[in-house]
Amino acid sequence: MKEFKKFFVFRNEKKKETLKALSLLREKLRLRNLKEVGIEETDDKTIAFVLGGDGTVLKASKILANRNVNVVGINFGHLGFLSPYSFEKIDEVLHEIIDLGDYTIVRRNFLKVICDGMQNEFFNDFVVQRAVRSHMLRVSISVDDSSMGEMLCDGMIFSTSTGSTAYNLSAGGSVIDPNLSLVSIVPMMAHAFAAWPVIASFNRKITVTVKPREDESYFCVGDGEELCKKNHMGKFEISGSEKHLNFLCTSDINFFKLVHTKLGWGMHNGFGGKYELKV
Repeated sequence: MKEFKKFFVFRNEKKKETLKALSLLREKLRLRNLKEVGIEETDDKTIAFVLGGDGTVLKASKILANRNVNVVGINFGHLGFLSPYSFEKIDEVLHEIIDLGDYTIVRRNFLKVICDGMQNEFFNDFVVQRAVRSHMLRVSISVDDSSMGEMLCDGMIFSTSTGSTAYNLSAGGSVIDPNLSLVSIVPMMAHAFAAWPVIASFNRKITVTVKPREDESYFCVGDGEELCKKNHMGKFEISGSEKHLNFLCTSDINFFKLVHTKLGWGMHNGFGGKYELKV
């Protein structure tokens, strides 16, 4: 296991409680002889603590990717798939990761999207969707130059396994093990019976052609941020990227346990405790 020498902190400044947490965290890390550094000084001996929720981790991903840092998300938000630790247990987390070296590393890759000769990379998802007052879009998809077909829909979501618990999930996509490198393809409100989600390997080249009707508008959105607005045919190439983030996980952090506790999977009606069969 790595011997960590440095730490970097990214916090949600809109949440006041993260300021007090930052002060306490600095004290605990300095007692362990870790040096606080700026983003330019980070390397594989650095732990990057993100204080906030999953949205804060998403923002931090833009500056942390490919710096070879090791991310620990401390949850001050809602769900906490990327920030699974509560600050109340920070002493236990630091003891396991730094003192004992008892952790595993989960590598989460980005999605690569090429459009108009420009390449962008996204941690959660890339979405094309019609404008509010526009008709449905005609979207055709091919994988490795083999046509999958064409459909009318409000848009299409292309998600990483990391983003599977975000917009992808809300649109009916599958919850996906973060250890898998793949692209989830989910149609949005399709005008078709056969409009099931499809999962493709990161090694595939997915070509998407979007044809708006009557030159109406549609948007391209990456990780929740609007990238551009178009009113003509657009062509996008989507595949896996080498850009990635490494997350440190202690022994008690299990993705499928999080699916149970955060999403209520396996709970009676999605709420409360386990369902007990009475005979």
